[in-house]
Amino acid sequence: MRAGAIAEYHELLAADESLTPEFFARLKDLMSARRMVYGDRHIGVALRPYLLTREQYDRLTFAAQTLARAFEKVGTALLSDPALLDRVGLTEMERRLALVNPGFASSAVTTRLDAFVSGEAIRFVEYNAENPSSLLDQSELNHVLFEVRALCGIAERYRLSQPDPTERLLRALLATYAEWGGAGNPNVAIVDWPGLPTENEFILIRNYFVARGVPTIICTPDELEYDGDSLRRGDFRIDLVYKRVIIHELLARYDESHALMRAYAGGKVCLVNPFRCKILHKKAAFEFLTDEERQSWFTPAEREVLRDCVPWTRRFEERRTSFRGRSIELTEFVRRNRADFVLKPNDDYGGHGVFIGKSSGEAEWDDCISKALAGDYVVQELIELHTEEFPVFDDERWGLQQMYVDVNPFLFRGEMGGALVRLSTSPIVNVTSGGGETGFFVLEERLSTIKQD
Repeated sequence: MRAGAIAEYHELLAADESLTPEFFARLKDLMSARRMVYGDRHIGVALRPYLLTREQYDRLTFAAQTLARAFEKVGTALLSDPALLDRVGLTEMERRLALVNPGFASSAVTTRLDAFVSGEAIRFVEYNAENPSSLLDQSELNHVLFEVRALCGIAERYRLSQPDPTERLLRALLATYAEWGGAGNPNVAIVDWPGLPTENEFILIRNYFVARGVPTIICTPDELEYDGDSLRRGDFRIDLVYKRVIIHELLARYDESHALMRAYAGGKVCLVNPFRCKILHKKAAFEFLTDEERQSWFTPAEREVLRDCVPWTRRFEERRTSFRGRSIELTEFVRRNRADFVLKPNDDYGGHGVFIGKSSGEAEWDDCISKALAGDYVVQELIELHTEEFPVFDDERWGLQQMYVDVNPFLFRGEMGGALVRLSTSPIVNVTSGGGETGFFVLEERLSTIKQD
């Protein structure tokens, strides 16, 4: 059904004479009006949304939720064993903050898995456990894409559905606040640095929360004040911080005397995600999912998802470890088998510093290994990537182009609620590094197959 729907969509596009430069300008104006921009770039780059069948979406949901539970088990195990906690690469201050009890059970409340889906195959390559961005992008891009006649035509032929991540986010925050011991609706502060490309998203989230009776402000870490009893920004008392500032960037500027960290340590503010989310955000946490010695931590269903969906990963350093049941010397093994591996910073984002062995010559790969050993990196088994044809457009024209696509499930207290879909001509699929996005629908059923009453 999916292939047929996509073929029909492209046929409708090919017959549409309204796809002119003026129309493309109107789409971009709509994206600007709906704040679908990243810095000065419009994030929507395609005339077609990404489509998954209900069966594919349910399979992705099951795998993502199962993996989120496994990650929580990793967090619990590491918090109970300081020697294991050292192995994910926390700094000393990150470690101290991770050991502070946040007042609720989850190490990470709102998260995103980065995945590649091809047919029935699902491969998860990263876990963003630090309050991921782009929650509203798919629903907003879906609105924009309904200006395209082809989408209207497909919606008449197929039943389409879309999840609402923003609604799930609010529910998760309120449930976590109640678990923390709060009563009623909290006063919420969205906290990040000023002038970021994501600031448009903060405005949309604030407006969504306020419209539903949850007082919300946007502020920077510099504006926060703590008097020993409450965290504030001016006259606004803050009950819950929706922390969008990245932890290692915050700790690079402030120590534990900062108002947010003092209020958190004193149990005076509900912080989402809590500082201990850093344990799961470090890419080295993937090692515990794929280490044969740790498989007893997980249920049979979790082990099956780990086996099928998670690539082998190790923190990269001079050491011996295991690879598919055999002992290896890690750096030499990775050196000899460069086409099978990718090196990634243990704690960074935006595709920065990623080295793909398959794209490197022997001497270049040796240099990449040296850089990785001098820093804090993980090595991950390279997964097979597939491209998909998308109708991309610029100011003047559109055309079908093969694009790499990742499908990234949002999770709220471990439950999936929608996904971010990114497109790129590069196998490093990331908006920060120049990629774009498109809308997303679940393809439920062809309407002609539904019996009429």
